Amino acid sequence: MAKFDGVIDRRDMGSAGVIDGRHPAVVKVMPFMPDNGKIEAGEIIALNSEGKADFYDAEDEGTLREPVGVSIFTVDTGKDSLGSVLVHGTVIRSALKNNGIKAEAAAVKVLETNTQIWAF
Repeated sequence: MAKFDGVIDRRDMGSAGVIDGRHPAVVKVMPFMPDNGKIEAGEIIALNSEGKADFYDAEDEGTLREPVGVSIFTVDTGKDSLGSVLVHGTVIRSALKNNGIKAEAAAVKVLETNTQIWAF
């Protein structure tokens, strides 16, 4: 059974300062890798071999080296099995993270090249 942090009332339409409003955002709810710690808002996301959202890893030999989106809210994978991922639109470049730290230019370029997400 899927677990999801069911927030009843959230009015922060800026998604923790991740989404840039220049282009309409497309967000998908995706299953996340369980017990993988906290994945912060702004984290570049890839899908692992099981098809679950995980940290993007350029050094990975498998599927994790291909980003699919950006987490727009923090997901505590110890409690939640689902999270919201931006798969199309624009993001604030300074909000992007890779493995919990500010994303380097190379990671941002791979994100823009392999998805329909653009950083400003």
